[in-house]
Amino acid sequence: MKKILVVLLIIVSALISCKKNEYHEMKVYPIPKELSVPQNSESFMVIQVELPSHTHIYGNPKGPGTGKPTEVTVKAPAGLEFGAARFLEPDKFYFPGEKEYTWGYEDETRIYIPFTVRAATRMGINKTTVTFDSLLCTDTISSGGSAYCIPKLFIIDCPIRILPQGSAGTAHNADIVAEYAASSAPAGGEKDDIALPPAGEKDSGAGLLSGLSFSPRYMERGVTGILQAILFGIIAGFILNFMPCVLPVVSLKVMSFVQNAGRGRRELFLLGLIFSLGILTSFGALAALAAFFGYRWGGLFQHRLFLVAMTGIVFALALSLFGVYTINVPAVAGRAIKEKANRYGDAYVKGLLATILATPCSGPFLGGTLAWTLSQPPSVIVIVFLCIGMGMALPYLVLTANPGFIRFIPKPGDWLKTFEQVMGFLLVFTVIYLIGIFEAGSILPVVAFLGFVAIGFWQYGRYGAPHRTSIARSVSTALLVIIIATGYFLSFHFLYREEVSANIDRKQFSVQRIMSNREEGRISVIEFTADWCPNCRLVEKTALQSGNVASALGSRKIDFMVADITKKNVSAERIMSMFKSESIPLLAVVPPGESFNKPIILRDLYSADDVLKAIHMAGGKN
Repeated sequence: MKKILVVLLIIVSALISCKKNEYHEMKVYPIPKELSVPQNSESFMVIQVELPSHTHIYGNPKGPGTGKPTEVTVKAPAGLEFGAARFLEPDKFYFPGEKEYTWGYEDETRIYIPFTVRAATRMGINKTTVTFDSLLCTDTISSGGSAYCIPKLFIIDCPIRILPQGSAGTAHNADIVAEYAASSAPAGGEKDDIALPPAGEKDSGAGLLSGLSFSPRYMERGVTGILQAILFGIIAGFILNFMPCVLPVVSLKVMSFVQNAGRGRRELFLLGLIFSLGILTSFGALAALAAFFGYRWGGLFQHRLFLVAMTGIVFALALSLFGVYTINVPAVAGRAIKEKANRYGDAYVKGLLATILATPCSGPFLGGTLAWTLSQPPSVIVIVFLCIGMGMALPYLVLTANPGFIRFIPKPGDWLKTFEQVMGFLLVFTVIYLIGIFEAGSILPVVAFLGFVAIGFWQYGRYGAPHRTSIARSVSTALLVIIIATGYFLSFHFLYREEVSANIDRKQFSVQRIMSNREEGRISVIEFTADWCPNCRLVEKTALQSGNVASALGSRKIDFMVADITKKNVSAERIMSMFKSESIPLLAVVPPGESFNKPIILRDLYSADDVLKAIHMAGGKN
């Protein structure tokens, strides 16, 4: 097999180098970048908002017309107490086709967030995060006669340096101070507005959900302790090997076992061990992201840069299987890397890649295990995640460790070349699947970027081949990085178009709809889904779109909503946490009235009968 470690490093480093050039029409940032405030004092944070020409965002409140109020929330450490965000006086707008006016801002505005520093607040840098959630709308001038709106979510790091009491902190200029005095917090009270959450809250929608707690009822068996979580984690990890996301890389690993079938049991077992180490490394990294940064299972696929990198890596691997290029690991200190080292590196990187591609998938046992695990301390999260990794690695360890199984592995031959190309086509379909995750406006740039990847690796295969001189290989490698970096820049700066929101028939999830349904006696059915989740599409087709379920969901007593977390969706992810669930597919059936706080939860793979049973339970039927 070709070694892909260099491919991974080149593509990821190239994309990271281009990150600063990522396409942004709208800018939201703090002024200044860092505040210095003494203990036991009051101050305020300034968020600058800059908008493109002929666009506007909504105020808060937004007025009686159609739109979405701009929401600002703050996550801060203990000792920093934030008040409600304060807005400047907005302008009045009449959106095309609307009779009612809305309040909003053009060109630029500032948002002010007051806060108090307690006397016992820890000195030094305190990390504070501001979430800015708005809807950017164009007018008829900029859009050629048709207006459209684009959801905009910014998560901004706003560090605050705490100084000793009595010190001189950051001094705002006179204009900023005067503007702050003229700003005001949203008064609320408009019927069609979602109330702004308290500024110290973690997510939007918190104001409507404050004081509520849920005691979910699950259709599958729940996890009650660490031993059960470990057992279920191993089973869930084993099942991941058969999920559609990971099958291409797993097939490649099996093919590498075939290629090395004649090398002896010890060599094969070592390859299986190193492949397993790659899996465990990825699960360790996922555990750290979950424990310390709040990432959910599959959460990495919400980030466009990560998606572009993964798509490029899988596409480059497919090109290698078609013989376009061969990765040549450069000599170190004048001595060529041995073929054995290449095999081991190949196995390790495939283990890393198999795990990453598995994260959009869920399966039996995984949802309940993750829900319990992610509510535990970091040490427990790490242990259970590593057990899931052990379950995923188990088949390869057993296959390569047992001499009785090794004799069933076919010997390499001419057929292997054909099998290798079949695996290449399988990776091409994986690339198509990954492209389908992108928003509509990003699909053309991604395809164009893959064209640059193909050109880069074609020249690398021609001029960076092992038989070339060291100078030629070095120049070809540098040219590969330049072509990929340039391709990313050109594709996402000149071909990228923001996705235009469109009217759709299905109802979009909102906290306010759930609360209204509770009072009006309607059952809320919420499907949590994402474009990067193939199992979500599976259960939607087999369960939700079946005749009986579709008929039930169409009842006037049921309000069926879709919570899309393809991108960051703060309110949807908050209520997922309240349902004590951290992965998708997920279906929540929320009864009205007195049973409102006892929703029925379906996780992972569920059937049409499960959905009907949950609806009957929510209606008070056994």
